[in-house]
Amino acid sequence: MRFLHRARIMNNSALKKRESTRIRVIEAAINCIDREGFHAAHTNRIAKAADVSWGVIQYHFADKDGLLQAVIDHIFDDFSQTLSETALTHTDLQDRIRQIIEVVWRLVSKKEYRVSIAILRNSGQDPSSSIDGQQQLSRWAKKTDRLWDKLLSGIPCDTEKSQMARHILFATLRGMADEVNPRKSRRKKQMEKEREALAKAITFLLTSP
Repeated sequence: MRFLHRARIMNNSALKKRESTRIRVIEAAINCIDREGFHAAHTNRIAKAADVSWGVIQYHFADKDGLLQAVIDHIFDDFSQTLSETALTHTDLQDRIRQIIEVVWRLVSKKEYRVSIAILRNSGQDPSSSIDGQQQLSRWAKKTDRLWDKLLSGIPCDTEKSQMARHILFATLRGMADEVNPRKSRRKKQMEKEREALAKAITFLLTSP
């Protein structure tokens, strides 16, 4: 019995160490791509940043595509969890819209979002890439659809207007995030005003006759 107990402890310790190494490599890849750009973030630089060898990366991810897929999965799992756990606490429609805007803005303005877009764009241009970008985008769309359904819960709304408003809201926030240079961001107050203007515009669209 003692032997089995000790074996379980050692096995759990090995699993934790393996997962810790895996996460460290993923985070190093995110930081390298964000800091140096997609094409400059070679696997040897990622391995050095994570303080591991290329052999370790191969063991966990097989190849660079495997690592990039793991990065995408890691980012989208975090985004999906945030969207799923978002509880809209306001009864007023405009306040609900403001809350959704802030939740989504916090996600798309993170370096992880920029990295995920860089991976998806570049892998989409490479016919040899095994990364399934469409699957990731479908996952994102399903989660945002559910969040939008929460927004309109109990509120009568024309279907066409709802779809239009949803597209405008998410596309505008992604566009705002894309034009923000992480080294030279626009003024915080100005961006807050823009998000408030977006909330008012979406509210008007949903409630206008």
